[in-house]
Amino acid sequence: MHRTRLLCALALIAASLVSACGTADPGWPPQQTRFALLPALVSAEVTLGQNRLLFNILDANTNQSIAAPDRPVEVRLFDFSTDRTRPAMTAQAAYMATVEGRPGLYRVIAELTRAGEWGVELSATEADGSKRIGRMVFPVREAGSTPAIGAAAPLSDTPTAGTDDEIAQISTDDDPDPDFYRESISEALAAEEPFAVVFATPAFCSSATCAPTLDLVKSVAAQYKNRMSFIHVEPYELEEVDGELRPVLSEQNSPIPVKAVNTWGLPTEPYIFVVDRDGNVSAKFEGIASADELRAAFEQVSR
Repeated sequence: MHRTRLLCALALIAASLVSACGTADPGWPPQQTRFALLPALVSAEVTLGQNRLLFNILDANTNQSIAAPDRPVEVRLFDFSTDRTRPAMTAQAAYMATVEGRPGLYRVIAELTRAGEWGVELSATEADGSKRIGRMVFPVREAGSTPAIGAAAPLSDTPTAGTDDEIAQISTDDDPDPDFYRESISEALAAEEPFAVVFATPAFCSSATCAPTLDLVKSVAAQYKNRMSFIHVEPYELEEVDGELRPVLSEQNSPIPVKAVNTWGLPTEPYIFVVDRDGNVSAKFEGIASADELRAAFEQVSR
C-alpha cells in the first residue's frame, strides 16, 4: 500500500515538473497530431500587447482550406507560461473575405500578456452542429519589426507623381488614384496631417491580396480625402522593361525591397498604417483588412 502511494506521489511530482518546465504535452503539437482541423496562423508579426491575428483553417485529411462565412470558428488562446489546460482568452472569430474565388480568413483581436510560447485551439462549427477542432503552438515576441501602436512613424522619402505618365513609372496599380501619389510619407509628416499609407504591389504580390487590399483602401478613402491623406508605396524596386514595370532582382533572384520597407520593418506585404496628426502610428493592418476596420481607424485620426 505504502509502495503504491509512493509511486503515485512520484508520478504526480514528475507530471508537475514536466508541466512547469514547458516540455512535452500530449494535448498539443507536435506530441498530439490527431486533429480534424489544422489551424494556420497567417500573421507574421505576433508580439506583446494587442494583436490582430489572422488564421486559416485546413481540413486535416485534404490539407485544403475550409474557411467559409457560414462556418463559425471559436478561438481559445493558451499562455503556456501559466496554464496549458485553461485558456487565457476565448473569442468568436470574424470571417474575412480575401480574393474572389478563394477561401477567406478568420480574424480575432487578442491581448497577449507575455512573450514566449502560446497555444491556440480553433473550433469550427459545421452545418449539422458538429465541431471540428485543431490546435497549434506559436511564439509571441517581445516586440515586432514594424512601428508599434503609438510609436512615431518613420520618415521616408517615398516616390510622388503628378501626372498619369509619372504614376505609371512608380505604381503597378492598373487603376491608380492620383491622390495616392501626391505626397511622400515625409511630406505628410511635415504637414502634421493624418494619413494612411498602403505598402502593396498589385502586380507582384506573393499572396495575391495586394490589389484587393489597395482597392479596398481606395474605396473607403473616398469619404475621408477632405480630412486626411492617402499614400500608396510599391514595396519593391521597379524598373521599366519593354514598356512594363518589373521588379529589380537581387543576385539571389529575389525582389529588392525599397528603403521605406526596411525603414518600416515590414515582414510581409500588403501592410496598412494609419498615422495621426502627431505623427504616431494609430492603427496597422497586416494582410487583408475589412472596410469597417478601416473606417474606424480613419475616423479616429480624422476627427
